[in-house]
Amino acid sequence: MYRTIVAAVTIALFAAVPAAARPAAEKPKKLDGTAVISFKGVGPIKLRMGVNEARKAAKTGIVEGKEVTKGCRVDTVLPRRFGLQMLRFNKRIRVLYVTRTAMPTAKGVRVNDTLNRLKSKYGSKLVERPSDVSAETRIFELRDGSHEMHFSVGAEDRITEISTGLTPEVDFDERCL
Repeated sequence: MYRTIVAAVTIALFAAVPAAARPAAEKPKKLDGTAVISFKGVGPIKLRMGVNEARKAAKTGIVEGKEVTKGCRVDTVLPRRFGLQMLRFNKRIRVLYVTRTAMPTAKGVRVNDTLNRLKSKYGSKLVERPSDVSAETRIFELRDGSHEMHFSVGAEDRITEISTGLTPEVDFDERCL
């Protein structure tokens, strides 16, 4: 009988200690100004999510845009001060656009950083490609399979937008057009 009680107490303690010692399951973090732009998405908002999944993951509102061309919309993620928009094609997020300084890449590059800083962080991995936006805008891209990250650089050699997305939509300079 004594052995049974000791065994029961030991099992109970063994089961309780690991449960208390292990970290809580990592919950999705609310979208904030420290969200990182990556090949997978921006913070908790991931490429290929639907709009409702993105709302739930980011714990924030998303203003759905009107259909620009068949199956293509540009939505605005709230709060607007983050400068985050997303292109949805056939109801799935294909590209995320950051137009304000709040959110950096993993290497700390942000909108409004200089072209020299961008090149110092990514070096030979950057590829410059032609831009259809304007003669003053230059596009630099990083590639990872079917994922790309684009840095739009304006006439003053400053980053004006960072976008991350899936090909071919990430290459659409005019969004849905």
